[in-house]
Amino acid sequence: MDTSKVYFTDFSATANCNLLQKLEKLVKKARIETIDFNNKFTAIKIHFGEPGNISYLRPNYAKV
Repeated sequence: MDTSKVYFTDFSATANCNLLQKLEKLVKKARIETIDFNNKFTAIKIHFGEPGNISYLRPNYAKV
């Protein structure tokens, strides 16, 4: 069985790179746009976080 590739980024925003830009870089690096999703299902694990914590994938970002 082939091993899966795991991609990681911290969600620390800076003046030069905001959270949405980091997510876009991660999606491009993982080449998600090349996956054939036609007539297939997939799951995205979304954690709604806790008050004051921004280190999770927000649902509105997953939608984009």
